[in-house]
Amino acid sequence: MAFLTYKKTVTGTNVRYEQLKPLKLGGRDGLIAKHVKTLSDEDARSWKLEAAALLQLAGLDAAGVTVLFDVAGKDATSVCLYELVKVHGSCRDTSTQLALDMTVVVDQEIGDEAAAYAKNFEIPVPEKPRQLGETLALSGGSGGGDWKWGTPPMQLGATIVHAQHGHGGGEPCANCNCGRREGLK
Repeated sequence: MAFLTYKKTVTGTNVRYEQLKPLKLGGRDGLIAKHVKTLSDEDARSWKLEAAALLQLAGLDAAGVTVLFDVAGKDATSVCLYELVKVHGSCRDTSTQLALDMTVVVDQEIGDEAAAYAKNFEIPVPEKPRQLGETLALSGGSGGGDWKWGTPPMQLGATIVHAQHGHGGGEPCANCNCGRREGLK
């Protein structure tokens, strides 16, 4: 599991990704710890962080750069990369629960060349990107801690795949019965 930065270039009907460097989210000097330390106790209870704001915390220009979550790892024969859209966090004294909103970029068997492919690849612009969510936990919070990756308290054993929706990117919807109307209240 790794969070990596990529240069993302849209060229007509294709998107090109070029790997830049890893992004450190965990640890005492990680981006999540830095973000939580800037929050008031009240704000630390529940917060959201867009991918662009995360890149800014890392000192990177968010224009043309994106964060991909590498699920497969270096030795795999598959490439499984998800683009981070938003991080939802909830902090306690020494624990932080995270929910990640992502879209699938690549999820396929490549073979022995998977590691090389993941560093520099081009794909067609998806008509309807698949959205998914993942939960993670850190052993650090508003009261301190070591900020190491841990197990979420309620382990589902599955990634949550959001149903496809024809108009929008996950925001509450006032004009149909898709179930997101409640988010407006």
